[in-house]
Amino acid sequence: MTSVPPVDWALAERVGTRLVDPGPDLPDAEMEALVSGLRAAAARAEELVPEITGLTAPPAETPLIVDRSTWLRWNVRLAGWLFEPYEDPHPSLADRVTGRATAVQVGTVLAWVSGRVLGQYDPYADVPRLLLVAPTISAVESTITSDDDAFRLWVCLHEVTHRYQFGQAPWLPAHLRTLIAEVVDVESPSLLSLLGRDRPKSLAEATLGPEGRAALANVTAVMSLLEGYADVMMDRTTQVPGVASMRERFSARREARGLDAVLRSLMGLDVKHAQYSEGARFCRAVIDRVGVEGLNRVYGSVAELPSSDEIADPGAWVDRVC
Repeated sequence: MTSVPPVDWALAERVGTRLVDPGPDLPDAEMEALVSGLRAAAARAEELVPEITGLTAPPAETPLIVDRSTWLRWNVRLAGWLFEPYEDPHPSLADRVTGRATAVQVGTVLAWVSGRVLGQYDPYADVPRLLLVAPTISAVESTITSDDDAFRLWVCLHEVTHRYQFGQAPWLPAHLRTLIAEVVDVESPSLLSLLGRDRPKSLAEATLGPEGRAALANVTAVMSLLEGYADVMMDRTTQVPGVASMRERFSARREARGLDAVLRSLMGLDVKHAQYSEGARFCRAVIDRVGVEGLNRVYGSVAELPSSDEIADPGAWVDRVC
């Protein structure tokens, strides 16, 4: 197993929480209405998602309605847990310096991302939980629709769908962690070997050689499926008014140009956006051929997951699995 310099996760948390923009400063009454509205939306989504998807999951824990700093701290600790097995227990001085530099980068990136993330399902927590980032939802909803309740339900449909995906496939968290380990375990090329290579899509790609990029493609295929499936299902409901209009405006927000696009590209978040569109395209194509029930075969076993090539060629997956 390849060892990596240990990251100073406490420093990442300190840096991140200092840089976080807290978002809208809502009066107490508005914040209470937002929190209660999100809880109601999450409860309604729990009723709708199994009807829309045909998936099953264990009973839900109460969702956590969090601010941006809490979301950041949660994810710093998640990252620390994911990468702890690969950190060198006896780092050199140079490795410790590298780990602190990485911590600053992680904290900075997560502080920026905290202003864009609406929600998250964490299957790795001691008690898997749904997090809804209240300030960011509040900041975004008025730019998407005048119906706050509809937008909150729409967002919760996406995040609760993730809960049902992992509930239907309880083996999936361990499999995804194994794929991440394969990326970490690949030796990174030297800086000199990167010279003259085609421009990478993200900083993550820039640190990986051919084997690393192949391993990363396996992770991306799973994430494409998870994100694309949730996007397709949140749009299939008839219980949310104005879905088509919200989708159009929300997609435009995702595809914003300028500095936002530059930062997404540098931090690898352009890959995240591609996951939604490519995964959604795969899911819609499969549904057209074999229905939602046929698509749900992806949750049967590791062997039934689509490869990165099959995400781009849904027919090949249907022919192989269905």
